[in-house]
Amino acid sequence: MKFTALSLFLLSSSSVYGATEVELIEERKAARVHHGAIKEGLCHNKPLDANMLIARYGLNITDPDHASAIAQAVNGNLLLGSITQNIAEANDASRVGALVIDGLSGDTMFPHGGIKPILTVGEINQCEENHGDVYVGVPDGMGAYLKDDDTVRVVVQSESYGPLRYESYPYYVNGNGASFTGSHVQYADYDRELLSNFMTHSGPASDMVKGFGQVAKTYYNLAGQLVGNRNPHGPTVYGAHFSNTDVQGNYVVANGAPTEADWLMQSLCSAHLEEAHQWGDDIGLEDDIYITNEEWIDYVDGSEFVGISMHAIDLANGVDYTVGSVTVSGFEKIIELNPKHKDYVVLALSGYNGPYAGDSAELAARNAEYGPRPDGSDYVRPENICPSRIYIGRKGKMEDGSDAPEDDFLARNGLRYGKVYGFAVDMSEDGPTGGLFRDAYHKNRENGEKVMGKFVAIDWQWDGTVKNFRHDGAWDFQIPVPGYHGTDMMWWNANGYDSAGAKTEHISPDTRPGMTGFIQGSTAGYFGHYYIHDITEALNAADDFPSELVTSYYVYQGENDITGQIDLNGDGLFNLVEQCEFNNDAKMNCDNDYSVKKTFEDVDGLEIIAAADGLYAVIQEDSGSELGERMFISSALEHEKDGKELTYHFMAMSGGKYNTRMAGLVGVPATSNDGGGSHEFSGIIDLSGMLAKEGDDRRRRTKSTKTKSKKGSKSDGKGKFMIKAHDGAAKREAELKVPINEKLIALGLQAHNLDSGVIKALKADRGGQVLVYQPNI
Repeated sequence: MKFTALSLFLLSSSSVYGATEVELIEERKAARVHHGAIKEGLCHNKPLDANMLIARYGLNITDPDHASAIAQAVNGNLLLGSITQNIAEANDASRVGALVIDGLSGDTMFPHGGIKPILTVGEINQCEENHGDVYVGVPDGMGAYLKDDDTVRVVVQSESYGPLRYESYPYYVNGNGASFTGSHVQYADYDRELLSNFMTHSGPASDMVKGFGQVAKTYYNLAGQLVGNRNPHGPTVYGAHFSNTDVQGNYVVANGAPTEADWLMQSLCSAHLEEAHQWGDDIGLEDDIYITNEEWIDYVDGSEFVGISMHAIDLANGVDYTVGSVTVSGFEKIIELNPKHKDYVVLALSGYNGPYAGDSAELAARNAEYGPRPDGSDYVRPENICPSRIYIGRKGKMEDGSDAPEDDFLARNGLRYGKVYGFAVDMSEDGPTGGLFRDAYHKNRENGEKVMGKFVAIDWQWDGTVKNFRHDGAWDFQIPVPGYHGTDMMWWNANGYDSAGAKTEHISPDTRPGMTGFIQGSTAGYFGHYYIHDITEALNAADDFPSELVTSYYVYQGENDITGQIDLNGDGLFNLVEQCEFNNDAKMNCDNDYSVKKTFEDVDGLEIIAAADGLYAVIQEDSGSELGERMFISSALEHEKDGKELTYHFMAMSGGKYNTRMAGLVGVPATSNDGGGSHEFSGIIDLSGMLAKEGDDRRRRTKSTKTKSKKGSKSDGKGKFMIKAHDGAAKREAELKVPINEKLIALGLQAHNLDSGVIKALKADRGGQVLVYQPNI
């Protein structure tokens, strides 16, 4: 047998610390027997029927892509979790001689820890319950919790746009025939023990799957009504999904109504899963809640509309509640903070603040009914005219402050009666920013710079009545800070009161004991830490809600050249093309033809991983990179103002129209790529608190990492888990006990150009994967 250099490279790159291919095959066989045949509680896979698939997904057997999808599904090639090939890669295939074959990985020798897929868009559930459900893309917001002591439930939503882009297959709610297209919120259940050892072998995730399905089956609208069927001939007077309509229930989304569903669940973006009392006894939300939100939408120009909302999903009962108390201005991500008080909840809010194309009528109505502003000027479009924001809600109260019934889910969790706050600072020349608004302040700003300010309550407050957007609180950040009219105290907006700036992107809570704070990112490439001070005292002193909260902000990263801060560890090599000025590697970002940036470009995903050895940031860009979107994990966060900047360890890259594999029509699953295009890493979960074991100091190993485990460190993985199910506080405590290199972290990857073949046939929107990552930094 002859071996080419490419063949020898492939053999060496697929080994685990010197293991031979034969050893890997034997390991895989042993893992399958142990995981599948012996382990109780795993999914009993039921074969898929071709006729069922044809009927459910409207497949046409004369269409080659449809016929191929049927064949792959019936033959078990799309079994949930069975795909082991990575979309992401460590280097462009052209630079390291990796294979360029449809359906196969490229270079998976990732420089700072192994990465393996646990879900791939287009895979199909073969468990008996929800049999035949397809996993829908593109993956975005996610969370995880212990469904029981033996099961980790991973919740993942799709950022899908329905008739605005692609219509995903419909899901039905409320038992009344009402249906949604667009974004799905789905779960996958994994055996806890097997997941804890997932990075110690090369086997697929299908061996540990226990179940799959839609998270919620019951949906309530903004008026508290069960969502019903859309009236195709006029207003839906009861049960309208108000994100799609005006206050009368008239459907006003651009591009027309869905063809196979009643309503569009538009662009569920990032999310956060919050367990009850995760901050201590009776402190925090009263229920386990998956917080998600619709991000942006296009309306028919000139129409009236309500706006898009936050959603609070009751995980115990599978019920989605639409929430109006945080405004209906569209959000990127909403998270819970430690309120340090039993009677209140605190959320941090981020996102566009009114990302509504076609909003001319609502803007005109705002000015007609509320204008002019106190400064004499007209209101302008509110999109990206906002500071960092929080919400404080009082538990057990209705919108008017009266006592709520004990069984009212939203009231019990402080989501009916509350106030929205914005961050305000002294904007005088002698103030902490020298009079600069947020974007300008962060240019060439060093780590450790400090801004003192206050979160101040806006005048607007949700009263429980559905209204058109002109009446929303999103507009309040164009008028003076309450209590400070005529002073230099102003909202610290991105670019002032009249012009949009960079978007407040992902946020992440500071989960350390005793801390009320969060880390805020920006599409301008900077991020920093807000610390809210003396919140317990402020809440105790208030009749209902404090008017303001003293807060300090510290810069972690300014909008600076970061090329000297990036640690590639020898990887991150790009395809060399003239259109990207022959940019060599991932120290710089080619976001457009002949545009190469030295800063972070459009930081999107951001989550803080709290470890025994410090706080670490996972950073995911959404720049539209032409060569491969980047993902990093930082060094331990600090803001000492000591002249030292953070280091960013390159994790992986994916996509890009000039990427060799993407241009070569490589897709995972095979047939899904019909042309090169951009990708985006989005979504992060720290799984370690649920998987940590007492006395477990092992270092896991996979074939997808460069650094060998230390001799003698191998563990059989048999030990007692630190925590039991449904104990959010214990999970947070356990996360802080696990060193960063012993953590397992779930990641989302969106592959926007994988919209063909199997994925298109099964109406799964666009491609992507949910991955598990083991740091090695």
